Amino acid sequence: MSDHILLATDGSEYARRAAQYAVDLAAEEGASLHVLCVVDKRKLSEPAFSSTEYETIEAEDHGHDCVKEVSKMADGTGITVEGDVRHGVPSELILEYAAEIGADRIVIGEHGEHDEHLGGVGRTLVEESDREVIVVEGET
Repeated sequence: MSDHILLATDGSEYARRAAQYAVDLAAEEGASLHVLCVVDKRKLSEPAFSSTEYETIEAEDHGHDCVKEVSKMADGTGITVEGDVRHGVPSELILEYAAEIGADRIVIGEHGEHDEHLGGVGRTLVEESDREVIVVEGET
């Protein structure tokens, strides 16, 4: 039984499938679900007085919306959902956050906004994490 499950999400369709899987898994195991959305600093810098500021703010707002969406998915399941939006390199922050909360498992979608395929964030997590990484595949 896992006590803490970390869902890394970007709000993509693949991430939504992973979110449903994570909610179901947490409910089945009585685990708490932690949701993390990362604003990729490689694409967007910290807010400054430029057009990038608006893009960064929009990305952060989107991250908070992603966390709220997962919380709504978990309504009525009895599980605890906590969420955060952080700025940085996605794979690095996911691993750091997993360590911070003591996650037993990390759940992520097969594809996402950060990658076109598992070759990016998902692959890095699978290769570098000492925790179980569950990559939820999209529909075939």
